Amino acid sequence: MIEPPRTGVPPVVPPVATSWRRIDARLARHAPARLADLRPPATTGAIDALESRMNLRLPDDLRASLLCHDGDSSYLTVLPCGPLYSTEQIAEVRQMRMEVWEDGKDPDEEKTPWWREHWIPFAGRDGDDSFVDADRGMWRDHLGAAPHAGTACFMGWPSLGTWLHEVAEAMEHHDRPDRVTAVAGPVIGKDGWIDW
Repeated sequence: MIEPPRTGVPPVVPPVATSWRRIDARLARHAPARLADLRPPATTGAIDALESRMNLRLPDDLRASLLCHDGDSSYLTVLPCGPLYSTEQIAEVRQMRMEVWEDGKDPDEEKTPWWREHWIPFAGRDGDDSFVDADRGMWRDHLGAAPHAGTACFMGWPSLGTWLHEVAEAMEHHDRPDRVTAVAGPVIGKDGWIDW
């Protein structure tokens, strides 16, 4: 899934759109069927409607990512996080998570969180979701993993933009053993499948 960076030095992070251009270019060259799985950009109207429905402002990197691709239609995955959610799926998954969380709030929740009000799911499969924290405070913009049965945790990525940059790096350098990236590189098959 999403692995944290292995070094203490934060990368210079380009804009999200730059990382997506690199990812798209690599997919076009080596896995065009996976590129076709990525949906077209979300409209600003759809993103505004999502924010209104959730009563939350999206982190800038998530907004920028949705303006590149409004999720993907793959079952297995294009990126190493499970299929990316569309604006509509983000709203649906978050609503389901909020309903379950509200129904089963645990007095020990501060110690073992399952979900939080300001977490926004951006990818997942079978109830295991990756999220970005939209709350104020030290975990703002950080990525986390929330399994369907178990406690959630932050994964060490300070932002979606940082992670997408490292995914682009891993895709471009997956065939170079001398190049170490913070995300394990994919195996890209001759028929265009990707295994992270």
